Amino acid sequence: MPISNTDLQELAKVSLDEYLRNLPVDQIAVERPFLKKLMEGRKSLLGAKQNVVENIRKEHGSNFSWAFGEETVKFNKRNTTEQASFPWRRAVDGLYIDYDRLFSNGIKVREGGARGFQLEYNERVQLINLLDEQLEVLREGFLNKLDLELHRDGSHGADAVVGLDSLVSLAPDAGTVGGIDRAKASYWRNYAVKDISSTAPGNLVGEMETAWRQCIKHGGSPDFIIAGGKFIDTYRKQVTVTHIAGSGETKYIDAGVGAGVNTGLAFKGVEIIWDPQFDELDAMANRTVEWSKRCYFLNTRFMKLRDDDLDIVAPIRPHDTLAMYAMVNLRCALSISRANAHAVLAIQ
Repeated sequence: MPISNTDLQELAKVSLDEYLRNLPVDQIAVERPFLKKLMEGRKSLLGAKQNVVENIRKEHGSNFSWAFGEETVKFNKRNTTEQASFPWRRAVDGLYIDYDRLFSNGIKVREGGARGFQLEYNERVQLINLLDEQLEVLREGFLNKLDLELHRDGSHGADAVVGLDSLVSLAPDAGTVGGIDRAKASYWRNYAVKDISSTAPGNLVGEMETAWRQCIKHGGSPDFIIAGGKFIDTYRKQVTVTHIAGSGETKYIDAGVGAGVNTGLAFKGVEIIWDPQFDELDAMANRTVEWSKRCYFLNTRFMKLRDDDLDIVAPIRPHDTLAMYAMVNLRCALSISRANAHAVLAIQ
């Protein structure tokens, strides 16, 4: 039995909804650790304005002084706050399946006429199998691309979201972030150091110590560390691993510490997570420092992903094309409320 085009669109929308809407955090593949971490603390993006606004404190405006007896006390008018604005952007992805492809899989779509055609069992199996494959690649492709874009600085497109490469910059005293000029606002700069020697013993660890203290000074200890493969390999070589076992106990030595993106290496008790997307980013243009040589100290209290949930859309097909269409929309913005709580390091 054939299926009506309207019923087919509804079936596709329901199937897509089951794949994508309200996707639990633990469904995000571990090979996207940055996106996974952001989604753990995601906030709802409210409509109306074009920007996500973060209210920040730029100074204390203190007028502290010593006084004795009847010495005059000086008062001052304080202007201690500033607003940082981060424009939200809309991410979209979509697919279509032409009716002839459906027909080749034993599914006939009838245009016009009454709705409610019942598919036979073998037709339903064929249709669900075909939709499952298409919607699975749509989901994986969308999440993978979203993760990549949240890493980039947004300069590659007028409608691209501003991501990690801009918010935690390797050149933190230049450029405008959130509408604030970093050349003029020293409080709005993250800590950064690059060209760290990868051969001098202890040099990398020493630079990491300095970066950690700078983060603590301006907001507390980082709670998330991601790094590229070359950085992790250098760090591993500079760390001495000691294993102590009691007499008579079996001693195990495993050079391959960690599993997956979990490296088994840590700094100040925070595990260093390998981000495979750094390799993908290195294959792209417009980067001055290799991503695989970078390490980010992030304090996620001061970095938030906001989105309005995935919108599942089943567009009406064009008048001159026989096909089923499905698409997803997501409005999102990545913002920081304190720049100097984060750090980025890069080896030579």
